[in-house]
Amino acid sequence: MNKYLENIKNAVVDMDEDNIIDLIDQALANGVSEEEIYNEGLSDGMLAVTKLFEDEKYYVSEVIVCADTLNKGVKYLQKKFNHEMKKDGPKIVIGVVEGDLHEIGKNIVKIMFQAANFEVYDLGLNVKAEEFVKKAEEVGADFIGLSTMMTTTMHNMEKVVKLNQGKTPLIIIGGGPISQSFADEIGADGYSKNAVEAVELVRMLTNGL
Repeated sequence: MNKYLENIKNAVVDMDEDNIIDLIDQALANGVSEEEIYNEGLSDGMLAVTKLFEDEKYYVSEVIVCADTLNKGVKYLQKKFNHEMKKDGPKIVIGVVEGDLHEIGKNIVKIMFQAANFEVYDLGLNVKAEEFVKKAEEVGADFIGLSTMMTTTMHNMEKVVKLNQGKTPLIIIGGGPISQSFADEIGADGYSKNAVEAVELVRMLTNGL
């Protein structure tokens, strides 16, 4: 990897908010494009961070600071080039299903989707099945992502699947008590056990659309 991109990637991993802008300027001054900085520096850095989180080497507090570093870099690029970074990935509506107020896992997945340049619509927590389907129709979503950390609310995922039958979005699910067999049982289109796999799952399913 280009050393300037490597430095930006490492800055995200190392939570180096103080130097991220200087590193971006160095990269631009040496011919590195805006797109390369975003995709191969900032985004790849956040992918590495999430892997550290899944391996239990980083905790939520560290992931949040890494995400702040990422966002500082993204906002700087947007301001410098006077435009929003184009979201050219799939559109995905995400949220925690009705009855569940645990959203840390969903928030990590959101960060990963955004880092992968997906267009993300976050409905938050305790979301009714109808709200997922309505929002997906409103924005023309490619995917609906459902999360829960509670066995008592797993059945609310099936409600979304049933309401979505015959519609365009594919439904992916995840969370502590969720498994591939449960995804198969309710007719979901995919299951991932962590945020890194969620990104890969969406990319794989997108190629099949």
